[in-house]
Amino acid sequence: MMIKSLPPDTTLYPVPVVLVTSAFDGVENVLAINRIASVNAEPPMLAISIRPGRASHALIERSGEFVVSLPWPEMEVVTDYVGTTTLKRVDKWQASGLRKQTGNLVKAPLLLDCPVNIECKVFNILRLPSHSLFVAEVLAIHADDTVIGKRGEVDWDLIRGGLAYRAAVVRERPVADIRPHELLERLIALRSRNITGD
Repeated sequence: MMIKSLPPDTTLYPVPVVLVTSAFDGVENVLAINRIASVNAEPPMLAISIRPGRASHALIERSGEFVVSLPWPEMEVVTDYVGTTTLKRVDKWQASGLRKQTGNLVKAPLLLDCPVNIECKVFNILRLPSHSLFVAEVLAIHADDTVIGKRGEVDWDLIRGGLAYRAAVVRERPVADIRPHELLERLIALRSRNITGD
């Protein structure tokens, strides 16, 4: 085997995909991200990374809280859509059909369509060259009873592995040639099938 040097990039595989909700001053948003990690055990903490230009960045920075929701694998079209559109131009809630519920400990909404919701309070913000890293304490976890294992915790096998992008390099838009209007058409078709039971 020959080892070759490659230019630096954010190579990581698989890349988990989560939905992040935020709220401040009556504005609520949902964003799909693939930059997330578990970063501390006691107390449990996780970190998410968001570009300052995204609407969610300002909402999280001002509120100091957010919710991480783990989507079902079949929610890929939904995550692609909310991750490639902006609150400034579209009503993501209406278009995606995502159902929300008020969080118990934070103002950001929980997503009823996701099997796991994690309420988080920002502990620290690290300003990086292209992103801000929000390190947050996990305040509460809400899980659908169908994904709770015998040990009383979330069982990833029951979530069928979760949703991960099949790309080695973490990108802002990891799906090739994403066109939000085409995603919206696929999303509407998916929602129509779910409503009619097809």
